[in-house]
Amino acid sequence: MKNKAPGKTLLQVVGIIMVVTGVLSLLVSLVNIAVLGMTGNGEVGEIMEQSLAASGITMEAYQLSVYITTAGALLNLVIGIIGIANCNKIQRAGICFVCGIILIVWQLGNDAYSAVTSGITVLSLVFIVIGLILPLLYFWGALKNRQAMLDNKAQ
Repeated sequence: MKNKAPGKTLLQVVGIIMVVTGVLSLLVSLVNIAVLGMTGNGEVGEIMEQSLAASGITMEAYQLSVYITTAGALLNLVIGIIGIANCNKIQRAGICFVCGIILIVWQLGNDAYSAVTSGITVLSLVFIVIGLILPLLYFWGALKNRQAMLDNKAQ
């Protein structure tokens, strides 16, 4: 008997990984947002700015990275939940397909931003490849379900 949703396992497993990493990233982001809230308060803010300056990072760059990380955490969390909820529903393959594209575009955008701000090294290329693994697997699962949906419509 043929599996009705051939991308189920990919969407489900990748979705679970994305939800777990999304929650963890969101927790770290909330801590960073709390730290940002303390930067305007006297000594803590001065120590923070001095620490960042010693690392060659401006406060604005730090704030931007916190906001980007928070947005990425929320994106992973929401899209992971969508993947899990719809992994066995080929009629919902379209939404997962779009989510897969969004993930890939988001990851490539982050990689482009990193390349512009930090430059390209062999290590950064390795991270680019690693960063694309989950979005591509999610997209592949969605693509398999989408193809099954289109095959069912053709019959």
